[in-house]
Amino acid sequence: MTVLAIFLLIIGTLLVLIGALLVFIGTFLIVIGMILIIAGVALIAAGTFLLIRKLLGRDRTRPRS
Repeated sequence: MTVLAIFLLIIGTLLVLIGALLVFIGTFLIVIGMILIIAGVALIAAGTFLLIRKLLGRDRTRPRS
């Protein structure tokens, strides 16, 4: 019984450590995903702003010239 108890203790400890590692990796991947989403939204906003500015700039310069 002592060998079985030690074996179960070691297996349980390994499972807990693997589970904690997977949670840590998952959290890290979620953080990377959020950073990529925020960067993408910022790039979309910047591109939209520049496109609208360019379109409005063309519309404003046509009547002047």
